[in-house]
Amino acid sequence: MATRRRHYLRVGHSSLSLELPEEADATAPDDLRRRAAAMVSDHFEFIWRLLRRTGLDPADADDAAQQVFMTAAQKLPRIAPGSERTFLYGTARFVAANARRRNRRRDSEAPVPESYPVAGEGPEARAELGQAWALLDELLRKLPDELGRVLVLAEVEQLEVKEIAELEGIPVGTAASRLRRARERFQALLGGLGARHPFRGHDGT
Repeated sequence: MATRRRHYLRVGHSSLSLELPEEADATAPDDLRRRAAAMVSDHFEFIWRLLRRTGLDPADADDAAQQVFMTAAQKLPRIAPGSERTFLYGTARFVAANARRRNRRRDSEAPVPESYPVAGEGPEARAELGQAWALLDELLRKLPDELGRVLVLAEVEQLEVKEIAELEGIPVGTAASRLRRARERFQALLGGLGARHPFRGHDGT
């Protein structure tokens, strides 16, 4: 399974401009602005990766991430401090589902290579990284949404089961069961790749 890596973000959180709701003028606008800035700084990359790994191409993930944070900014006075990530996660699920419905007519079987430029990384390494992420996207699309999400949260974001359960709004036992099934399904999909299996031959098999 892929280890956690940063992704190349075409839209960085520093370029994201949020409009606070009109009632912010009467309710400590400076505090809300600080909360909004912290929310973007703390959670933008997490939300972008989630959108990207749940079936959106980089350009659509950019647009969807901006929509998620603009929605959160408008509702920020009603979001309890400390609950920002949970609200963003739920909003991202809704936005991603709508985006996928709009994009059904696209050729979703053509994965978009991506890489995160790292100092000293050559073209061959970048190409291999892009192929690995494209293969991950291809396999994740074959999982049910609820299994794909928990797998991304556990294996890419490296969250604990308790955190996954909180974000998904489900009991810890249910989250653990889904994660077990997701890993089993993912391993089965890997096994069906044949010569495309990225680790085939590394152990002599």
